[in-house]
Amino acid sequence: MKKNSLLIATLFAGSIALMFSSCREDAIVKASIAPGNNVLNTDTLGDTVTVITKTGFIEKLNTSEKQSGLRVIHGLGTVVDPYFGRTNAGIAFQVIPAVTSGFSFTGGNAYTIDSAVLILPYAGFSWGNYGDPEEQKLRVYELTEQLSIDQEYYSNQVVGINRSNPISDLQSIDFKAKLDSEPILGTGDTTDSKHLRIPLNQAFIDKFDNEVRNNKDVSFASESAFLNFLKGIYIEPDTNQNTDLLSYFYLDGNSNYNRAAIAFYYREDGDNTTKTAFFNYVRDKTANYNWIGRNYTGRPAQDLINNYNNTINKSDDTIVLQNEPGAVLDIRMPYLSNLPQVTIVKAEIVITQVKTGNNADTMLTPNRITPRGVDENGEEYTIADYDVSNVSAAIDFVDGNKLSEKDQFNNDIIRYRINVPKEVQKIINGERKELHLRIKGAKGYPAAYRLVAGGRTHSNYKVQLNIVYSKPD
Repeated sequence: MKKNSLLIATLFAGSIALMFSSCREDAIVKASIAPGNNVLNTDTLGDTVTVITKTGFIEKLNTSEKQSGLRVIHGLGTVVDPYFGRTNAGIAFQVIPAVTSGFSFTGGNAYTIDSAVLILPYAGFSWGNYGDPEEQKLRVYELTEQLSIDQEYYSNQVVGINRSNPISDLQSIDFKAKLDSEPILGTGDTTDSKHLRIPLNQAFIDKFDNEVRNNKDVSFASESAFLNFLKGIYIEPDTNQNTDLLSYFYLDGNSNYNRAAIAFYYREDGDNTTKTAFFNYVRDKTANYNWIGRNYTGRPAQDLINNYNNTINKSDDTIVLQNEPGAVLDIRMPYLSNLPQVTIVKAEIVITQVKTGNNADTMLTPNRITPRGVDENGEEYTIADYDVSNVSAAIDFVDGNKLSEKDQFNNDIIRYRINVPKEVQKIINGERKELHLRIKGAKGYPAAYRLVAGGRTHSNYKVQLNIVYSKPD
């Protein structure tokens, strides 16, 4: 424990020779206080604490969760990244008729269905190569397993899919071209919402038409009866394609073409006017989830993830992160409990992006990264710095925002600063044995973003820990 003895001696050099058993846990000063502020009698501990940096892996994410005040967003497509490998994302959801019961295309059987399309409103965000992306190949299928709005669905789940009878042909879609252009709208509709339209095939139209004509009183008697007939739909990318863009789509909305739906275009006999019948995703009545597959085989990220178990107590010089599910930063500080009891003013973890030497470095890095605590059983918990009544203030206090800074060579770099003084204070006070953090990207755009960062042993951009403490009077 020579390192820890040196650390304690450094911390209490000169006038600091007294330990404070009466230190208050909540005596945390605003993080912007400068190190060594004479007014507050603070001092700085050099970056000498043992820090172990690894890359962890989050296997699954609850993608059926509906957060109050936020629209439901799912990703679709494939990105092949030279550093992280392949990411595939597909969307499963249900639709119901716009009318409560007794749906009909017209008063009788005198109508003709001209076409049907699947509608996905664009969420205004794509991730990957948005400059010149490859076309995405995808198909639409029916589900053979009925989803339930009362059940949680995770990104790694595979539900029953009728792959033998797809309800669309294989589509080759340039997401950028489609979503940059104005959508083609239905007759008389004035919405300006950009959306993706996928034509559904004649076999699906005929099946639907036959059910309306011959079994309407059963299959369209109620929403639950309809969901028994059409259990759900699944949009799947070609999981072997070498493409490079995920686009994100809303499921819920409050108007036509602004929510996920199936639209049938039909004409009544004797009338050439095209009419539209919508079957919509409804937030509180229909289920959904985003399937996300990660495959790191043969890529550098795979070796880093494998190192987590192979060399758990040895820092990697490079660590990586993605939005969940996927790679996360794993940072441990096992000897903080040996520090004497002082009041921690600031405990800032500094994380810096490193370039990987491939064109994927142009892919967006997270706008914010977020720490979660990890207990002795490996379970996550909310760190003390977040566990307050004013959530917004706590988010600002902890920070984790992407910053554009200059390095020691005057190069432009991306850096993140995470402040966790209350969590460090709990360890010093003996409430936890070590500081173990799992740092993640956001959940808002699942599977998007990527960060390659320097670990503790990186030559130029190592993870740093900057501690400011209050000196005794």
